Amino acid sequence: MSSLTNNAFEAGRIYKSTGAIPVNLLRSPIYHAWERSHLQGSNPYALQAEKLSIIDTERLVGQNSALIKAARPYFRILSQAAGSERHAVMLGDRNAIVLDVVGDEQTVHGPEPFPGPGSLLSESVAGANGIGTSLAAADYIEIVAAEHFIEGFHSFTCQGIPLRNDKQEIIGVFSISLRRADAGQRLKEILKCASHGIEAEFVVAKLEQDVRRILTAHHEDYQPIEELRQDIIQAHQAARLKMEIGSRMVANNRLDYAMQILQQADNSIQIFRRRAEVWQSLASLELGTVQPMCLTDSIRDLVDLLSTEISIRKLEVITYWQEEPIHVLADSRSLLRQLFRYFLQIFEIVGKAGRVKVVVNILDSGFVQVSFIPNDRLNLDQLESGKYTFSLPLANYKL
Repeated sequence: MSSLTNNAFEAGRIYKSTGAIPVNLLRSPIYHAWERSHLQGSNPYALQAEKLSIIDTERLVGQNSALIKAARPYFRILSQAAGSERHAVMLGDRNAIVLDVVGDEQTVHGPEPFPGPGSLLSESVAGANGIGTSLAAADYIEIVAAEHFIEGFHSFTCQGIPLRNDKQEIIGVFSISLRRADAGQRLKEILKCASHGIEAEFVVAKLEQDVRRILTAHHEDYQPIEELRQDIIQAHQAARLKMEIGSRMVANNRLDYAMQILQQADNSIQIFRRRAEVWQSLASLELGTVQPMCLTDSIRDLVDLLSTEISIRKLEVITYWQEEPIHVLADSRSLLRQLFRYFLQIFEIVGKAGRVKVVVNILDSGFVQVSFIPNDRLNLDQLESGKYTFSLPLANYKL
C-alpha cells in the first residue's frame, strides 16, 4: 500500500473516530472534497451508491440520449486503452447521476456491486468520487483508493473530467475507475483527449443543424457551405482515428509513442473547433453589430478554413499587409461572408495551379482597402471599379 493510500486510510480512521478531517494527511483537492462531503451529510460507512428507480433511470437516459450518443465511441477508445486491467468507464449527467457504464465483465457485472445507470454519485450522497468530485471542482480529478469518502469505493482509483458545451457550461462528466492505482496514470491523457472528443461531437451535431437551416433559407449558398463543413469534419475524424491508435499504444504500454499520438489528436480537435467556430459565423443568417474587429485575423481564418479547397486546386495564396493586426469597423459575420465570396470568385478566375494574392492597405483617408489579385494581374481600372477590391473604415482612426 502506498504512502498516499496509507495517509488516506489513516485520515478516514481519524474522521470516523473524531469527526475531524486531518488536513495534513490528505492532498488539498481531496481534503476539500471530504469537507464538502461531510458538510452535505455523506455517510462514510456506505458500501455502495444509492440508485434511482428503474423507471426514473430510463427517463433520465432518454433525456440525455444526445450526450450518450456523443460519448459512445469514446467509451470504446478508453476501455480499449485499459486493456486487461479491471476497469469501468462511466458517463454521468451534470447532477452526477450515472447514465452509462462500459468495462470488463467482472467489474461491471460481477458479484461485487458497482455503480450502474441511475446511481447517485454526487458528493452529498456518495462522498468524494471520480464523478461527483469532478463536477463539484469543475475540473479533472483523480481519487486514489482510500481517498474515496465512502468505504465501498476504496478498492478503486477513479479519474473524472467535466464535459462542457460550446458555452462552456458543464453538461456531464466522463470517468474511468480501475482496480490498480498505478494503472490510472497511463490513462490520464487519453481520458482528457476523449473528453475533448466528446465535446467536439456536439459541435459536429450543431454543424449539421446549421446546414439544414441554410438549405431551407438560402439554397444558393448551400453547396459551398456544405463542402466546407465536410472539410472541417475531416479534422475531427482524423482526431478520433489518432485516439484509436493511441488507445492501442496505451494498452500495449508503448506510452511515449501513445503520448505523441494523443497530442496530435488533441491538436486536431483544437483545429476542428476553431474552424467550426469560423464556419458557424460564416453560415450564420443573422447580422451582428458594427464594431472594431481584426480584419487580418479574419482573412487568416478563411485561408485556413479553405485550406483543403486551396490544396485541391493547387493554388498558392499569399497574404500581404505591412502592419498586423489591422482592425476595422465592421459586422464580423457580414465581413466574413463578403471575404468568403471574394475568395470563391477569385479561385474560379485563377483556375488550377494559380496564385492568389490578398493585399491589405491602410489608406490616408482612414480606410482600409482589401484587394484580391489573381495571378499577380490586377490593373488600375479593375482596382478603381472595385471589381476585386473593397474598403472598410479603420478602427480608432483619428483625423
